[in-house]
Amino acid sequence: MSDFTCSAISRQAGEQLFGTAPRIDVWFLLEYTGRWEPEALDSALPEPVKRAISAQLEAAAPARFGLIRRGSEPAPVPGLAFYVALIREGRPALYAFRLETMTDLLDLDLTAICAEDPAYATARTTEPLVLVCTHGRRDRCCGRAGLPVYERLCQAAGMPIWQVSHVGGHRFAANVIALPHGIYHGRVTPENAVAAIDAYRRGELHLETYRGRACYAKPVQAAEFYLRSETGIVDLDGLALQTAVQTGPDRWEIRFAETRGGQGHTVAIAAETVPGLAYLNCTDSEPSAVTQYHRVL
Repeated sequence: MSDFTCSAISRQAGEQLFGTAPRIDVWFLLEYTGRWEPEALDSALPEPVKRAISAQLEAAAPARFGLIRRGSEPAPVPGLAFYVALIREGRPALYAFRLETMTDLLDLDLTAICAEDPAYATARTTEPLVLVCTHGRRDRCCGRAGLPVYERLCQAAGMPIWQVSHVGGHRFAANVIALPHGIYHGRVTPENAVAAIDAYRRGELHLETYRGRACYAKPVQAAEFYLRSETGIVDLDGLALQTAVQTGPDRWEIRFAETRGGQGHTVAIAAETVPGLAYLNCTDSEPSAVTQYHRVL
């Protein structure tokens, strides 16, 4: 079992990739070149910074904190990068800051940034942010699969690429996230990584590696995937969520409208819990039940 990995088992079992992105409204990302512990906030950050981030994670929930770094790539400007991404359909936002020291983060009003306070308008950036999870200390799949993807994208992407700590879903490694839209890609390889990011730069989705959009609940992610696969609509903003109604135990009715023309589409989704389908981590001794989503016709 020395070659056992949770990502290989997931692929072999045919576990669905779509409908697996974690639900997140806000990402906080801090550049840190020291040792990444399995939990990002257990790393050797100043305690006041840890307390400030922890408080904001609770206030902005569902939110996530990640550490970022560029590997051996030299920093383009002095200081430490700090980002706040607001993941929303149709109006996402990304704020970029340069900190002289890590404790400079304490001078930022994170609540105001999350509320899009005009006082921080000059920090808002239109340059997208691409993250590749390489957090091998959290799960070996992320290090093994993530680093080659990171290196490939650094060579070809033509935009800033960052390594990031745990993003959720080791078994879908390599995981790549495009911000501020909160687009999660999984099972990314050096062969398909550039296609996925080139699609994002064009304002499109690469369905082959698409896990989902973090601003959507998982049943909505599944409905969006089925609808886009059926209609061929891959424009990032080509569909707008109208309603998502739970109609019964493990059943939902989800309605989207096309942003061009307004045509409506209703997708019925059923969730199935499949026992023993996947190992959630490489260290798990037993497989776990996972949820799979099916379209009801």
